[in-house]
Amino acid sequence: MTNLYPDAAPPAGEHPYWRRNARTLAAGNALIGIGWTASFAFLPLIVKTMGVVHNLELWVGVMLFGYFAVSCAFTPVWGVFADHYGRKSMVLRAGFGMAAGFGLLATVSSPVAFLTVLVLTGLANGFVPAGQALVATSTPRNRVGGALALTQAGASTGNLLGPMFGAALIGMLPAMHSLFTFTSATMFAAALMVLVLVTERHARPHHALRIDLRADLKQLMRVPTLKLLYFLQVLFYFTAYGAVPIVSLYAMQLLDQKPSYGGLSTESWLAITAMAFTIASIAVLPVWGQVLNRIEPRRVLPILLAGACVTSMLIPLVRDPLELVIARVLFALFVSGLPPALIRMIRDRAPHGMEARTLSYGTAIQQMGSATAPLIAGVLAPFVGMRGFFWLASGLLLIAWVMWARRGAREC
Repeated sequence: MTNLYPDAAPPAGEHPYWRRNARTLAAGNALIGIGWTASFAFLPLIVKTMGVVHNLELWVGVMLFGYFAVSCAFTPVWGVFADHYGRKSMVLRAGFGMAAGFGLLATVSSPVAFLTVLVLTGLANGFVPAGQALVATSTPRNRVGGALALTQAGASTGNLLGPMFGAALIGMLPAMHSLFTFTSATMFAAALMVLVLVTERHARPHHALRIDLRADLKQLMRVPTLKLLYFLQVLFYFTAYGAVPIVSLYAMQLLDQKPSYGGLSTESWLAITAMAFTIASIAVLPVWGQVLNRIEPRRVLPILLAGACVTSMLIPLVRDPLELVIARVLFALFVSGLPPALIRMIRDRAPHGMEARTLSYGTAIQQMGSATAPLIAGVLAPFVGMRGFFWLASGLLLIAWVMWARRGAREC
């Protein structure tokens, strides 16, 4: 992987472990991505094997909505704990907590029990954003863009490899939901690696732990452009991560019209579609990291939004799985640059002493993008099909570009 930052002594006040932290968390994100996509890339098929025949899209949507909605509700609380006790503690909470939850998920075969356990596991979600908060607050400012792009590239690498592991394991396991055993193991390994290798110098505040989410929100909403940046985070997760199971359902529909297209199975096409998106992301993230190290993110952001909008419009126009793969690759070239740009801008605007909370509120809000995408797609499916969801996503990206052109660039 391309080195995103040359060796240089960190400025005074920055601890000397930021490079190792960034590399370790990139590797941890890769393990998390492998475990997540090894199972969730096949979630529609897993739910189908549990006996769900009718309203499959809605079942998948409700499951993911419950998981991410619970995560959204508790993420601000974890942000308060992070500012008080340190960011590393929250990375460990997420890693070991998700390992336990997904390990339990592998033991259930009823869709109702699966839904219940998945929603409870949402309490532990947040390894990747917690790690990004740690990197963003401990890395020299002129290296943050590259460091965040490196951690994002780690996550994308995991998303690339996960479907291959999942496709290979499906034929070896007694039941498809047993894939979550593998998911649990990779998340435990990621948490253990952070425990051993990541260093954080955190000065605990002298005052007692205080949780006043309403006061925090009032203070954050007074920060210029922060609401708009939060909206863009939601939109990224809505169109990228939240769309992962929708892309799988879309590919399954295309294959219903053209069975065994290209001589490949349904599982193979689902894996190829997920892998193509992540290969493109991995290839382009070092480029965006270097760009963000040299150019202010507010100047890069409109390019990313415009490119994501145009390429997103290609997705509902595809006619077969191969065209879907190509469209997703083009989309990834632009949308993948959004997280490091947005996190850098949010971190720069965080009030002193509220860095983790500022990022955690963004994480909480962006979880709603992941939660609502499959639910909205499930509701829309009987009326406009999966294509309707992707037209909606394209329209939202266009609105975001217009909003930034009119307001964000002037206020920064």
